[in-house]
Amino acid sequence: MDRDQFFGNLFNENSENADAVRLQRQLAFEERIIKRVFNECGIKRLGWGKLANECRDITGHDKLNFSWFNSTYKYFPAVLCGRRIPKLHELTLGDLFKNPAAGKNRLCQAISKNLNRQEVATSSNFIFVFPVVRTMFCAHNLDIDAGDGTRVSWHMQFEKMTMTVETTVTLFQAIGPEWSA
Repeated sequence: MDRDQFFGNLFNENSENADAVRLQRQLAFEERIIKRVFNECGIKRLGWGKLANECRDITGHDKLNFSWFNSTYKYFPAVLCGRRIPKLHELTLGDLFKNPAAGKNRLCQAISKNLNRQEVATSSNFIFVFPVVRTMFCAHNLDIDAGDGTRVSWHMQFEKMTMTVETTVTLFQAIGPEWSA
C-alpha cells in the first residue's frame, strides 16, 4: 500500500475501517462524558481502571460507555446519552429561535434524530450531551431546581415535552453526588 492509498483510506468515511473508527470515536466521546459527569457532579474518583474493567466485563468494550453507565448507576436521574452533532457550530441565533413544533429548529431536529437513533424514549428522563466548539452542552427533560438561581438555560416545547438546553457544568452541579452512593 503506498502513502496516498494509506492516507486516503485513513480519512475516507466509506473505507473498510470507517465503521470501526466511528465506533472508537463514539466510545472515546462517551468515556469523556462519563468522567465529566463524575467530576461535575462533585464525585472524586480514583482508580478509573476498576471502572474500565467492570465496563469491559459487562459490555465487552475497553472504554467506559453509556450502556454500562446507565445499567450500573440506576439512581442517576436520567438516561445518559449523546454524540457529536456535525455542523452544529454553524447554527445562527435565528436557527435557534425557530419554532421547534413546526420542525424548523435544526438543533431540536438533530437532538430528536439522535435520541431516536440511540433508542432513548423521550417519555422518560434523558440527558443528551453534545459539544459546541469547546463547551459541552446537554438537552434534557429533567425538572431540577438549582436553588440559587444561577443556572442559565433555554427551555422549549418540543414533542409534547419541555426540553431544556444548558451547559453540562450547571446541570451536573445541580444534580449533585447523591446518585452515586
